[in-house]
Amino acid sequence: MSNLVDLTAWPLVNAGQNGRLTVQDATELADALRTTLDRAKAENRQFAIVMDQRERSAPEKGATEILHGFWTQHAEEIAAWCAGMASIVATPSLADLVQNPGPGGLAVLGTVDPDAAAAWARDRLALAEA
Repeated sequence: MSNLVDLTAWPLVNAGQNGRLTVQDATELADALRTTLDRAKAENRQFAIVMDQRERSAPEKGATEILHGFWTQHAEEIAAWCAGMASIVATPSLADLVQNPGPGGLAVLGTVDPDAAAAWARDRLALAEA
């Protein structure tokens, strides 16, 4: 499992995409999401993601395409198993760029507040498990 993804609070998934996103990081993130999807299916349980991107910088050539390709290919599957994804970004203007719903109808939140992101993700999980 990627060191960029932490499953210790399962089904709350904490992830980080800070610094320069490399092709290796993007591949690890995609692999970790595949593993997360497989676990959700095996347990028949939805998950939620809190993605910290506050210190993100320009990606390595090809890195973004790896992640976007994975999300595009698996958008409906992700939306079916992921109760929501909160993206923590550096500025309110970046948070405003987050479009809800996301790929495949996934519920998403853009925020600069890590506590708000975690609370939103926990609320999405509670709704999914109700």
